[in-house]
Amino acid sequence: MKNNTIVTAGDAHYAWGVWLLIASIRKNGMDEPILVGTYHWPRQWIDDIKKFPGVETAELSLTDRRSVTCSKPEIILRAQTEYVTWLDCDGIFTGNCSDVIGSKPGEIYIRSRTAPEIEEIFRKQRRPGEEPGEIPAAVLDIWQRDVGEHLEPRRRRSCSAGIFTIHRDSLPFMRRWIEQMKKVLPADVMLVEDGSIAYFQTDDAVLNSLLLYAYDAPEISREYHADDTSRAFYAHFAFSPKPWIMWNSYSMRYYDQTMAIVAWAAAGGYLPTAGLPYSLRKECGWFFRRSTPGAKWYSRWLKLRRKCREWRRRMFRR
Repeated sequence: MKNNTIVTAGDAHYAWGVWLLIASIRKNGMDEPILVGTYHWPRQWIDDIKKFPGVETAELSLTDRRSVTCSKPEIILRAQTEYVTWLDCDGIFTGNCSDVIGSKPGEIYIRSRTAPEIEEIFRKQRRPGEEPGEIPAAVLDIWQRDVGEHLEPRRRRSCSAGIFTIHRDSLPFMRRWIEQMKKVLPADVMLVEDGSIAYFQTDDAVLNSLLLYAYDAPEISREYHADDTSRAFYAHFAFSPKPWIMWNSYSMRYYDQTMAIVAWAAAGGYLPTAGLPYSLRKECGWFFRRSTPGAKWYSRWLKLRRKCREWRRRMFRR
């Protein structure tokens, strides 16, 4: 789909994720132009991903103290095509999905979360007696106050901001998203804002607040097929650690597809100069298959390290 740009972004820690995503796109014959937002990337990494055909990069502001996840609408606005698809860079396509990531004017093609997902995400905010599987009133009240338009939500479930497609007529809504994030999120917000009742999911929460309460919000797609596992789909490495660091029990289900992508890229001369990490080397597969039970403990250590880093970052910027 030449009239649709695939957009993603990441800091240097996610360069391997971006590389895997792009490799999966090109391996599976998807010909969309690709735009990558980069933050503190070494020059060599930028050159490496631009070896793939149809890939351009855009450097994000180095003075922006927010998590890169908050840059989604800013990168989307740089695309020049009729349609734009945002993709989180920690995922791959298992086949050609060009025909299932499209949208239409006035609509945002996005996945609605299931009732069990909503129950899990908002379990801490739910009051006794509230309907399970719906966004709690404590969250909705804050969203409605901050957006200040519709008095009642358009729906009771949120959507996942990990992958979505819009038509150019929704670009003003993307600008609205930028301004709303500036309004309700801290200037140094990280990936997760643990102390917030309504915005702990940061950019995702702000987008959903607008989809539910803003007058100019696009219609949410009634159908969504990019996660249909009966055919080619977008496989999201949803949990930490990510496959370019260590395989966990969830991501291991996509091990064979991922290694096939790596093999295709190697044969085509697309391997990065840095060389493959051990977790993406075929000869190390036996080790990472056996070590998946320990991934959850490594993930907890990474989370603790991230929190300490964020605390230190905020303390030194005061």
